[in-house]
Amino acid sequence: MNYEAVLAGLPDAVIAVDASLRIVFWNSAAEVLTERSARRAEGRFVKEMFPPDASVVRRLAETLSTGESRSEAEALVERPDGRQVPVSIVTAPLFARAGTVEAAVAVLRDLSRIRQLEAEVRRGETLAAAGRMAVGLAHEIRNPLGAIRGAVQLLSRELSGEPRLREYTDVLLTEVDRVNRIIETLLDLARPVQLRLVPLNLHQLLERVTLLHEEGCRERGITLLRSYDPSLPPILGDEDRLRQVFHNLVRNAMDAMRDGGRITLTTRVSLNPLFGKMDLGVGQRSMVEAKVADEGAGIPEAAQGRIFDPFFTTKDRGLGLGLAICHRILEEHRGAIQVESTEGRGTVMTCFLPIAK
Repeated sequence: MNYEAVLAGLPDAVIAVDASLRIVFWNSAAEVLTERSARRAEGRFVKEMFPPDASVVRRLAETLSTGESRSEAEALVERPDGRQVPVSIVTAPLFARAGTVEAAVAVLRDLSRIRQLEAEVRRGETLAAAGRMAVGLAHEIRNPLGAIRGAVQLLSRELSGEPRLREYTDVLLTEVDRVNRIIETLLDLARPVQLRLVPLNLHQLLERVTLLHEEGCRERGITLLRSYDPSLPPILGDEDRLRQVFHNLVRNAMDAMRDGGRITLTTRVSLNPLFGKMDLGVGQRSMVEAKVADEGAGIPEAAQGRIFDPFFTTKDRGLGLGLAICHRILEEHRGAIQVESTEGRGTVMTCFLPIAK
C-alpha cells in the first residue's frame, strides 16, 4: 500500500517535519487550509510557513523534544491574507529503528465548517423562539388593534364635515395599518412555510427581481452587473418566496451604497465544502450558488454573526426581520445563506439552493 498516497488524500491537513523542523510532507488538505502550496512549503523550516509562536510550531517542537504526542482542541492558523482559521491540532512523534525521534507529524482539522453548522443550529433555534413569541404577541395585539381601528373609522364618519380633524383620523388609520403589517411580518417567522416547489430558471427569476430595481439603481448611481453561469441547471424552489429573498438582498445592497457603485449577481454550481451538497431527506443533492455582492460600507465584524437574528439591524430604520425571514425561506428550501463582508469594501450574500432532478 502506498501510505503517502493515503496521507495525501486525507481530508485533514497533514504536515510532517524532520528533527530540525524542516517540512518533509505537506498534503493537499494542508494546501487548502493554509492557502500555501506543497511545492513552496516542502524543504523549508516550519517557522518560515507559520509565525514562530504559532501553536502548530510549538506543538511540533515539543513532540520532537519529548517524544510525546501533543494536542490542542482549538488553535488558529493564519493565511497569507491575514485571515485566521480555527483548527484542532494533534502531533505525534515518528521513531527511528534505534528508538530516537527522527520526525514528527501534525494533523490539523479545520473547525470553521463545524462552527458554521453550530451557528446554523443556533440561528434556527432563535428563529423558532421568535416565531413562538410572534404568535403570542399577534393574538394579544390584534384584538385591541381591531377595536381601535373600528372606533377610529366611526369617529372619521362623525367628523365628515370637519376636514382638518379628519386628517388626524386618517393618520391614525394609516398607523394602525402599519402596525398590522408589522404583525404580519412577525407571523411570517412563525407560520409553516407552504412551498410550491417546481423546477425554476434561476436567471429568469433574478432578472424579474432586477427589473423592479433598475430605476432605483439608476437614480442612486448604482450599476447592476450579471455574472451568470450559462450552463446552470434548473433549481427546485418556490418562485414567490425566492423572489422575496432576492428582493430583500438587492434592496439591502442598494441601501449599503449611498454613493453609488456596483451590485453584481453571480450564479454557479456550488463547490462549497459545507453547502455544496445537502441532504434533502431523499439523499444528497447538489446545490447552486446565487451571490449578491455590493461595494458598500460593509458589515462590522462583530455584527456579522447576528445579522440573521430577528430584530437585529445595522440600519437607522427597520425591524431587523428581513434577513431573518430570508434565512427561514432558504432553510425551508433545504438550502442556506452565508455572509462575507469587509468594512469599507462591501458585502457578499450567498444563497445555496438545490438543483432540480
